[in-house]
Amino acid sequence: MPSPARSSAWVLALCGVALLGCGLYAFSSGVSSSQRGLSLFQRPQHPASDGLVIAAAGLSSRSDPHRLRGHQGSSLAHPLRVCTAGSSMSAPEALRDQYSLWAQPKGRLGEQLKAEIAHLAARHGAPAFPPHTTVLGDIERPGGRQEVLAVAAELAKKVKKYRINFTDVTRGPIYYQCVYLRVAKDDGAMAAAATAREVFGTTTGPYMPHLSLLYSDIPEEERAKAVEYETARLYGESSGYDTLLVENGYEVDSFAVWYTPVADKSLKSWCLVGEFELTG
Repeated sequence: MPSPARSSAWVLALCGVALLGCGLYAFSSGVSSSQRGLSLFQRPQHPASDGLVIAAAGLSSRSDPHRLRGHQGSSLAHPLRVCTAGSSMSAPEALRDQYSLWAQPKGRLGEQLKAEIAHLAARHGAPAFPPHTTVLGDIERPGGRQEVLAVAAELAKKVKKYRINFTDVTRGPIYYQCVYLRVAKDDGAMAAAATAREVFGTTTGPYMPHLSLLYSDIPEEERAKAVEYETARLYGESSGYDTLLVENGYEVDSFAVWYTPVADKSLKSWCLVGEFELTG
């Protein structure tokens, strides 16, 4: 039988171990609680996104308040791709450094026209492209892309927001005007085009606003059939109302600058450069 002194020693030792265990548990619980408490006040730090349009031009929104903030996957421009720095320089030498100024539909109408253009392209073995009404095309400047962007920024300050209205589906004699929605020559659309020519110092033929639905060199007979087909889909009751235009026009509140060398009928080199809000 153990002596009373030895029993007391064992009891004291066990109590010490128990106290040490409690202390360690309390310490670890306190650390865990403090970490949980800290996590309640911490917010994940997401890097600020300048958006595709700003990044494409290599400029920040702070450096140019007239540059719109684009969003990846948005219906703002439906880009084939976004231009990277010097992308036009990497294009074949045969392609000229040419740009276009577009007024693009957004929202439901933009998505519908994007799908309709893709449908017609697949039907005729042609390239698809983002829906747009060209305000000014074949833009070439001695200073290249940066000069085009600078002039476009100035233009955006002079043009008021306006509306584009469609009149009918028709066809033209050239590749880039194969089948298109004719745009009414309203004051807003014509004034915007006139101001663009004045600011860029460009002289062109009479402005014929339109929104292309098909780029192709198909024969005239096929073009006529395509016009009938699209008229039925976009305006006719025979469409079953599934493909009728959700709106017969759209508001223009920005201009998009695109790299669009005319010689590239495949459109593989075409890309979005930048976009500017109209503040005139």
